[in-house]
Amino acid sequence: MRRLFLLSLFVLSVFSVQAQPKWGTWSVVPHVGVSFANLTNDAVHVADNRISHSQTRIGFSGGADVYYQLTDKLALSGGVAYTQAGCNFKDIPADLSARSGTVFHDSYFNLGYVDVPLLAHVYVSKGLAFSLGCQPSFLTKATAHAEMQDYETDGKGGIKYDKNKVSEGSAKSMFKKTAFALPVGISYEYENVMLTARYNIGLSKVYDHDIDDCKNKIITVSVGYKFNL
Repeated sequence: MRRLFLLSLFVLSVFSVQAQPKWGTWSVVPHVGVSFANLTNDAVHVADNRISHSQTRIGFSGGADVYYQLTDKLALSGGVAYTQAGCNFKDIPADLSARSGTVFHDSYFNLGYVDVPLLAHVYVSKGLAFSLGCQPSFLTKATAHAEMQDYETDGKGGIKYDKNKVSEGSAKSMFKKTAFALPVGISYEYENVMLTARYNIGLSKVYDHDIDDCKNKIITVSVGYKFNL
């Protein structure tokens, strides 16, 4: 995920420059994009004592920000966005060296948050800005999905599977209702079109218990249009 964020920084930084926003002005930027989410240090222990670690889950992100150009080099913004988060879990295939076991596949947590990012944007060149701030997020949705299938081998490379078992439903009681993050980002504006990449570093635990130290780790890449007020 860090490599993806650094690539976004590079792409945005090589664009040509344009006119700088005038200080003392307001603007609104609706935006849509893609989220790349994971939960840090998360894993699932499968029935035969193997471990499935969390992986990146791709989702939707969209919302709007209100900007105030405080000076030629500094802008402040506040916004509201909906972001899909959570994680996928790595598939665990059959172990042909074992007499029996369990296949674990197509498993994930699908989380939805309403984010309220509050950011300061520092313009390092015309149209190009780095941002830093704080972000409370409010959980609106949490579902879990897992599929497992027991199997037996014959020791000769053959395998027999039992019926696939699907478990899915609400997982909202497992997660805290509020999460906090440190958003770090870069944006580039050209002809009122704004490209933005943000890395939201989770600061708070997401589970509603103290067993796991898992936090959100989310990258969003979005495109928006700036309406000057």
